[in-house]
Order: sequence, then structure tokens, then C-alpha cells
Amino acid sequence: MSKVNTSKNVMHTSKTFKTKSISNGSYKLPLSVSIASLLSMCMLSLTPSVNISHAQITPNNTSATAGTSADKTGTITSVQNDQAGTWKLSGTWNLKNLNSNSPAFTSSFSMMKLDGSAMHKHIINDFKLAGNPTKASTGSTYNGTATVSMKEGPVSNVPISITLSDNGNISIMVDPKTTNNHFGNTPIEGKVTA
Repeated sequence: MSKVNTSKNVMHTSKTFKTKSISNGSYKLPLSVSIASLLSMCMLSLTPSVNISHAQITPNNTSATAGTSADKTGTITSVQNDQAGTWKLSGTWNLKNLNSNSPAFTSSFSMMKLDGSAMHKHIINDFKLAGNPTKASTGSTYNGTATVSMKEGPVSNVPISITLSDNGNISIMVDPKTTNNHFGNTPIEGKVTA
């Protein structure tokens, strides 16, 4: 038969608690448990379990759909020659959904003569990819059409070729014929910044 002993006192976090123990032959089993132990057991029972075999872990904070789309942005810094002289171009560009069937290219840049006169602005947007990008060992080229803002108003369906080089450069060739040779016959150059 077990005896209950209630004469033992336990100190824990500056409070005294009466404890009881069950004596069964030579062993004494305490009925009281420290507050820290109780809290620990409660926390363990409240902790949700995770099935690791079904948890999706994606390294480096990349999405699980990485490789299906990408974005690139950068700057335009270029010098163009046309029949009116030499022009300095500066601005920004971005190419979204790079690896999709419908990448979106937009660019906004100012154009001025080397002495700072005749400054005006152009926007290229509404890019529509024709076919698939051409991959080469030095980069990728995206051919299609876009809308280009001009002095007389926006010109749509302008053939455009965008080349992203692996060395961090971008080249934007705007069809000279449909833009009255406004950008000359050389590509607009820039850099990839992100």
C-alpha cells in the first residue's frame, strides 16, 4: 500500500509550494512538478508539428516558379547621329517577364544635342514579341514591334530589336524607316543595372 507524505517543501522562483510524494517501497515519486517544467510541457504540446517531407523549401528566397519569368532594368546612355546632327540620349528601360511568351519592354529617355539644346523626350512601350527570342553565346535578342512616341504623335508597330548581352549591355535598334531616321541608323545603347 502506498503512503502519502506531505511534509516536504519545495522552493521555486521565490515561492514555497507543498508537495506530495507517493512512497512505494524504496522509491518516492513526486506529484508536484516545477512551474518551469509545466510551462515546458505546455509549450511542447502547443507547438504545431511540421511534416518535413511535404514542406516546400525554396533556397535564397526565390520563388518556386523561378525560371518561368524574370525582369531586367537599366539605364540608357547613348549618342545617336541623324541628319540634324549628334544627339545625346539618357534615360531608363525595363524588360519584364523575360522568359515568357509576352515580355513587356518600356523605355523613357530624353534626347538633346551635345550642347544641351533641343531637348525632348521619347517613350517606347507596347512591345509585342515576334516569334521566340534568339539565343546566342553572347546574349539574347528579342525581335518584335513597339509604339514609339514622336513629335507628331505615337507611331505604332515600329519594328524593334532588343539585345541583352551577357556582359551587362543592352542594345535597342529602332527601325529607322518608320521613325524618319530620328534615332539614326545605329542602336540605342545602355546598361543592365538589375
